[in-house]
Amino acid sequence: MITLIKESDQLKMPWKNKQGTTAQILISPAGTSLDRLDFAYRLSSAPIKGAGPFSKFPGYQRILLPISGAGFVLNGHPYATFEAAHFSGDDDTHCELLKKEVTDLGLIYDPARLSANVRVLNLPFPLTLTLEADKTYLCYLLSGQLAAAGHPMAVNETLLISGEQSIHFDCQKKSAIAFFTLQPK
Repeated sequence: MITLIKESDQLKMPWKNKQGTTAQILISPAGTSLDRLDFAYRLSSAPIKGAGPFSKFPGYQRILLPISGAGFVLNGHPYATFEAAHFSGDDDTHCELLKKEVTDLGLIYDPARLSANVRVLNLPFPLTLTLEADKTYLCYLLSGQLAAAGHPMAVNETLLISGEQSIHFDCQKKSAIAFFTLQPK
C-alpha cells in the first residue's frame, strides 16, 4: 500500500514544551496521540527559530534531520543539513543554531516496537528500490520533482509505503528525499 500525505493534510500543533509549532505529518497507529504517548511512531517537521531545550518523550527514541538552514548543535554536537541526529527522548537535549532558523524533519518512535533509520537519497535519474514487505517506509520529498509509483509528489509531501516489494522513483530533475525505514520488532 502506498499513501500520499500532502502538505495540506499535515496537522499544525504546538510543541509539547510550547516553545514553537510543528506540522505533524503522520502518527501511527491511527487513534494514538502525542499527549498520551501511546503511538508507535510520529513523523513531523518544525522550524527551530532559536536556541532552547527540546521536549522530552520518555521511553521513545528520536531521529532529527535538519532539512533547511545551516544546521544545529545538539548537546555540543554539530549536525549539518541532511545529517541525522539520533538521541533518546529521555535525554535533556539543548539545541543551538549554527546560523539562522533551521527546519527539521523528525521521527519519534517506540524502540520496544520498532527500529528505525533514515538516509538522504539524491536521485539524479529514475530509480527502482527493492523493499521488504514487512517494513514500513516513509519517503519525504526534500527538493526537486518526483513521481513515485504513479504518485506525483511536491516538496514537503510524504509517501507512506507498507507491504510493497519495490518502488519506482521517476525524477524530472535532480531530487532529494529523506527515506525512513521502520522495522517492527
